[in-house]
Formats: sequence, structure tokens, C-alpha cells
Amino acid sequence: MTRRVTRRGALAAGALALAGCLDGGRGRGQRFWDDPPSLDTDGVSRALAAPVPDRPRLVPVSIEPAVSAAFADRVDRLLEPIPAPLPAETLPNGAIREQIATGRDEARAALPAPEESLVPIRRAERFAAARGHAATAVGTWAAVTTEGDPEEVTAGVGTVRHRTAETLETLPGEASDPLAGAAVYGPIERWLDTARRRDLVGGSGEIAGSANPLRTGETVGEAERVQSHVEIGRYLRNRYERSLSEPRSVDAPLREAAERVGAAIGDRLRELHGDDTDRLRQNPGTEAFLDDRPVPRDAPSVSLLSGAVYRTFDELRFDPIPVDDWTPDHPATALTRTALARVRLRALDALAARIEEGETMFPTDAAAVGGARDDATEAVEKLATSANPLARWLGGQFRSLFAEHDAVLAEGDPEARPVAEAFAGYQWIGLVADEAGPVLSSVNDAIDSVG
Repeated sequence: MTRRVTRRGALAAGALALAGCLDGGRGRGQRFWDDPPSLDTDGVSRALAAPVPDRPRLVPVSIEPAVSAAFADRVDRLLEPIPAPLPAETLPNGAIREQIATGRDEARAALPAPEESLVPIRRAERFAAARGHAATAVGTWAAVTTEGDPEEVTAGVGTVRHRTAETLETLPGEASDPLAGAAVYGPIERWLDTARRRDLVGGSGEIAGSANPLRTGETVGEAERVQSHVEIGRYLRNRYERSLSEPRSVDAPLREAAERVGAAIGDRLRELHGDDTDRLRQNPGTEAFLDDRPVPRDAPSVSLLSGAVYRTFDELRFDPIPVDDWTPDHPATALTRTALARVRLRALDALAARIEEGETMFPTDAAAVGGARDDATEAVEKLATSANPLARWLGGQFRSLFAEHDAVLAEGDPEARPVAEAFAGYQWIGLVADEAGPVLSSVNDAIDSVG
């Protein structure tokens, strides 16, 4: 949606907008929670009756049982050298003993059972987590015993970094169509690109580069986890490509679509920043979105806007979004993350418009909370079950937003303020789900223009 916000106008009204209040008996400048409306939270846990939508399937091929068994066997073999039990008499240092024990327990907890129903991407993530935890445990053990060598636990960081870059160069692979390619290859590119930029950098990066056993174990674990992502990423790419009856290259249409949506993001960022366009990806402040009616600065709606603005721009700073002629390296990741950023920016504008209309997002009763959650689950379910693969990917991103708010409602006797914040949070989920439609349409138009 297009809004008439300008940086100069927003700043002029910003202080009043954040410090003022709605009419209705509260003095100007008083905070919403100084004298909040009453809210009976009895029975609010009944709002959790509708389940969170299932994680959508993005990869149309499964991980074969033999491959799953090999990954599970890798975890078992990693953990084999660690004595069980591991008492203080064997290893007196409590911090080291705890890291080993925790890594071993978390590896076993993360390892998916063969009969467990998981979409391929989630199963792959669980295997990578299990291998990472197991390698952390045994790497730490090997660093404090003469019975092992942490450098022999897994491939070196330099080797894993090379394999990661080598795999990224082959992505995106061929796909049935561009949107399917974005959904299949986007998560794999994201695993590897994030690992290369975050997990495989810093310090010497080598397993033998630290005299601290705890850090040595963590480095071993990071290398093993990324190696698992490399292996399963290559496997899923190859298996998916072999399943295609009419494979096609999707690199060009993915880049075109990302650039089209990125251009719209760039335009909106320039509107928000006004003359200050040197750092477009920086947070312009909540006041840039508000310029009309004053509102209580700690009302649930304004608190929601503040948090959503922070999270949106925190990710936008580092995400591979093509703004101002910058071309990201990985087109599937670029399209998925750019589409997500555009949806969030549109939802911020929609939320700001509701605030300016006087919306505090304080629920009238427990039933209103349940209604907001039901609307949110329905909206995300629609995305997660869509025939459009990019819509399913977005649905998968939004379903994770339920966890924090659901945990509040699940408490035995929650207080009014966190319940009101959960109510606002469910409405945010509805907003981003609603704004997905126009963004998906623009993506489809960009892809159609490439042919």
C-alpha cells in the first residue's frame, strides 16, 4: 500500500505521536499501562484449540531411508568415544563435563526417528543439528584426553569452507519453474551462505587454533554441522533434479523477480528516510511510520510496531536484498528474503495506519484473543497449503511467530499485559499473511515478464 508519510512530516509529529495518547479520559502524555482497561484472562488458554499450521513441504522429494540411516549412524559413531556415564572422577572440570554431557543429550534429542513425520528440509535441519551437537561433545572430549584428537573428528574449517563455497556455486540448480526453484533451493542457499558468513569466520577458524577445550569443541561442532548441510544440500539438489521431467534453468527469472521487488523496497526506504538516503537499510525509527493521531507510546499496538520495525530492519541490514543496483550472489535466497522484507514493510505500513485510526490492540476479553489467533492460523494455513511454492515458504516463516505468544496463553494464570501483547502479536501475523498476496502477485508478474 502507498502511504503519504514523509521523513520531515513524521519527525515533526513523531514526538507527539509517541508521547501523546488517544482521547478517552487519559491525560496527555500518560502511558497506556498507567491506567489500562480491565481484562479478564480466565480461560484464555482455550484460544490455543486450533493447532499451529504444519510446516509446509517445499521439496517434493523425500530423503531416502538409507540416507537417513547413514546420517543417524554418523551421530552414533561421533558419540562412541565418550564414556557413559561421565562422572566427576573421570573429568573433574564441571564446565567441560557439562558441555560434553549437554552436547551428547542434545544430539540424541535432535536426531529424528525413522518413523517421525517431517518435511525434507526439517529432517535435514534435525540431522545437521544432531551432528553438530555430537561433534561438539566429542570434540570437547578429544581436547582434554589423550585418547583422541579434535582435528580428526571432522573435516577442517578450511575444507568445509571450500566445500560450502563449491556447493553454493552450483545453486540454484534446475527446477520445474522459478517459484519451485526458490522454495527448494532458497533454504539450502541460506544454510550455506549463513555458515560461510557467520559460522566459518572469526579468529583462526581452525580446530587447532584454540587452547580452550570448550571453544575447540564448539569449532568442531560448527564444522560438522555445516558439513552436514553441505552433504544434505547436495543430495536434495541432485535428487530433486533427477525427479524433473522438464527441468529448466531458473537463475535469470529469480534474479529478475528479486530485483523487481527490491526496487519497490528501495522506493519505500527512500520515502522513510527522506533526504537521509546514505544508509537506506538502517532503521529509520518508529516515528517514520506515524504522523497523524497521537497514541499512547506503550499501547500494545505501538509496542508491536516498535518491535516489528526493529526486527524488520535488523534483518534487512544483512539480508541479500537487491537495493540500489546491488546484485546478490544467490538468487533463490535473494528472492525469498526480498519477498519477506517487502511483506514486512507493507505490514508495517498497514499497522501504522491502524494505529493512526486509534487502534490500541487491547482485547475486550479472552474470546477476542481466541478470535485473533484463529484468524492468524487460518491466514497462515492458507499460505502454507497454497499451490504457490513461494507462498508456502512465506507461510513457513510466519508459522514460527506463534510460539512466543502461545507460550503466554499456555500459562496457568497469565497477566493482562502479556495476554494483550499476544493478542497484538496474532494480529501482526494476520497482517503479514494478508500482505503476502500483493507481493506474490508482483513476483509472478516479474517472472512472467522474463518468460
